[in-house]
Amino acid sequence: MKNNYREITFVIFGSFLAAFTVNSILVPNRFLSGGISGLSLFSHYIFGLPVGFFVLLFNIPLFVLGKYYFPWPFIYRSLLGMLSFSAALLVTRNLYAFQSSDLFLVSLLGGIGTGLGYGIVYSNRATVGGMDIVGMILCRRFSIGLGTVNFALNLVLLSAALYLFPVRIVVYTVLSMYVNSLVVDRLQLGLNVSKTVFVISNNHEELVQEIVKKLHRGVTLLEGKGGFTHESKQVILTTVSLLQLSKLKEIIGKVDPKAFVIVTGTSEVLGKGFKTMHDEIFDLS
Repeated sequence: MKNNYREITFVIFGSFLAAFTVNSILVPNRFLSGGISGLSLFSHYIFGLPVGFFVLLFNIPLFVLGKYYFPWPFIYRSLLGMLSFSAALLVTRNLYAFQSSDLFLVSLLGGIGTGLGYGIVYSNRATVGGMDIVGMILCRRFSIGLGTVNFALNLVLLSAALYLFPVRIVVYTVLSMYVNSLVVDRLQLGLNVSKTVFVISNNHEELVQEIVKKLHRGVTLLEGKGGFTHESKQVILTTVSLLQLSKLKEIIGKVDPKAFVIVTGTSEVLGKGFKTMHDEIFDLS
C-alpha cells in the first residue's frame, strides 16, 4: 500500500513537471510537440482554448482502446496521470513564460523538461495518456524503448505540420522530441541497467558460492582454455544490476585479486530476477 501511494505521488509530480514545461517553454515560443500533446498545441494555436482542454478531449477514445490491452490498475494509473497532466496544464497556463530567440536552447530545455516529467510517470507504471498508450502496445510487442517508439510515432505526425508551421519550428521541435526520447529511455532504465560479467579465476568455486550467497544471482560456468598455456579454465558468467556491480568487484577482489574480469553492458535481461517495466505493468497488485 505504501508503495502504491509513493508511485501515485510520483505520477502526479511527473505529470505536473511535463505540463509546466509545455506551458512555460513550448507554448511561449510557439513550439510544437508530438502525439496528443502536439494535436492539442495545434488546436490551442488555432482556436485559443486551453491546451489542457484538448488533451482531455482527445484522450477519451484512446483510453477506450487502452482498456482492451492493459489491466485495470494500469488504466487507473494512466487515467490519474492524464487527468493530472490536463489539470496541471490548466493550473500552470499563465504561471511562467520563458521566451528566447535561441531555438536550440528552447528545444533543449523543452526536451529535458518533458522527458523528465514523462519518464517519471512511465517509471511508475503509468502514462499521461495519448499516444503513450499506443506506444506502450507497440513497445510491448516489439521490445523497443518507449521513448524511441514515441519519437517514431511523433515524427510521422510532425511531418504534417510542415504545411502549417515554419520549417525551422518543426525542425527544432523534432530536436526537442529527440532529447525527450533520450531522457525518457534513460529514466526508464535508471539504475536497473544490467551488466554481464565474465570472471576467469583459479578460485572459481569459492567465487560462485560468494556470488550466490551475497548477491543472490545465478551463475553459469563456461568451459574455457588458455590460448598460450592451453590450460583448461572455468569461466564464470553472471549478470548483475548496476547497483550490485561494485559489490561483485569487492567480492572478486577479496577472493582472488588476480582474477581476470570483463564487464560488458547489457541492454535487456529477461528471466528470473529481472523484470522490464512492461512486464511489471501486468503484475500490478
